[in-house]
Amino acid sequence: MSFFSRLLGPRAVPSSVPAPDRDRARVLYKFDACPYCVRVMVKAKELGLELDMRDTRRDRAHHEEMVKRTGRTQVPLLFVDDQPLWESADINAWLTAYASRSPA
Repeated sequence: MSFFSRLLGPRAVPSSVPAPDRDRARVLYKFDACPYCVRVMVKAKELGLELDMRDTRRDRAHHEEMVKRTGRTQVPLLFVDDQPLWESADINAWLTAYASRSPA
């Protein structure tokens, strides 16, 4: 656990993002050289979750789609039922909550 994690405590999922539900659609916009994207991809793998991953560097159409939907180019970006969630720590908190509610 990092110094800041101990100082700030566990990260809460923003209230604007739908509560974790095992039938939620999950789309991750990312690119492989982004350390924050890697953090999210590692967490998803640790939790055994499959995400629809869209690489914004390798596929220009994914980049354009992300910008059209949000007006932003920031990754990682997780869409949950068409609600955007940015910031790797927030995304990982949502994924953890999602995994804890999913059947094994």
